[in-house]
Amino acid sequence: MKRLKQILLQHNVIILLTILILFFSITIGKYFLTGINLHNLSRQISFDIPLALALTFVMIAGGLDLSVGSVLSMGAALTMGLQSNGTVFAVLVAMAFGVAIGFINGMLVTKGRVVPFIATLGTMTFVRGVMLTYTKQRPIAGTSEAFTFWGAGSIGFIPVPIIIVLIVCLILHILLKYTKIGRNMYAVGGNADAAFLAGINIFRTKLFAFMVAGGLSALSGILLASNLNSSTVHLGLQSNLWAIAAAIIGGASMTGGKGNVLGAILGVVTLSILTNGMNLIGVRSYYQIGIRAIVLISVVSIDAISAMNIRKQQLMQAYGLRQ
Repeated sequence: MKRLKQILLQHNVIILLTILILFFSITIGKYFLTGINLHNLSRQISFDIPLALALTFVMIAGGLDLSVGSVLSMGAALTMGLQSNGTVFAVLVAMAFGVAIGFINGMLVTKGRVVPFIATLGTMTFVRGVMLTYTKQRPIAGTSEAFTFWGAGSIGFIPVPIIIVLIVCLILHILLKYTKIGRNMYAVGGNADAAFLAGINIFRTKLFAFMVAGGLSALSGILLASNLNSSTVHLGLQSNLWAIAAAIIGGASMTGGKGNVLGAILGVVTLSILTNGMNLIGVRSYYQIGIRAIVLISVVSIDAISAMNIRKQQLMQAYGLRQ
């Protein structure tokens, strides 16, 4: 019984995902398990994973980024608006913009000593204003039909964007698990004071995390714009909280030092399947918001209980006590 409880606490996202798949397979399997639905679901997931990864990276390093939705929107606008200068140029400018905003966020948090919530709230508002000015609050249509292949195309049954995103995920997984900067991010997020005493450069580590987050947010905007072949001012409006929810459900912690690439992917898949299933059932949108909130609160509560139990076990072991 104790072992079962431990598994439930440590692998809650996998259990939740399994329950959702089984529930929707039984109730609406003839719609949920169709090739078209799974194909569309995987494509949608590919646009959301970069944002969840962006939040995961920042949260591992002990930060928070509320600007990801605005950077997504601006990245999409730049990609569409600069296509007359060449698609490659437009994509590079959009990515550079995302990384630059990440750099500003990192500088505000590290050198400026601004709380991440306030710093990124400010850049979120600033970037949203820049985007509205740049687009004149109008949609921007793409001019390159070939560019739509990267967001709307498929190789066989597999959507092209999911291939791109999985390659990015592999690179980030290697970076987190097998490189010095990845280990430093966990150390800084887990205990910044101990990391400093261990000789880790906290400034560079956090700055790197924010810059990666900015680049990933822009990538999400680029892929989404490629799929739609346009950019609108409504892109990214609700992405911030959604991405935070996906990252937390995937195992990242607001206190830092926790999270990984696979968890972020599972968090996105879980929320996407939940939304997709509710849409197929016909659940009204305002009910869906409440249901997602309940799921998020439940998972965070389970994570808090798990952390408390682990801490309790560590203290009991340290003092030689038995449970």
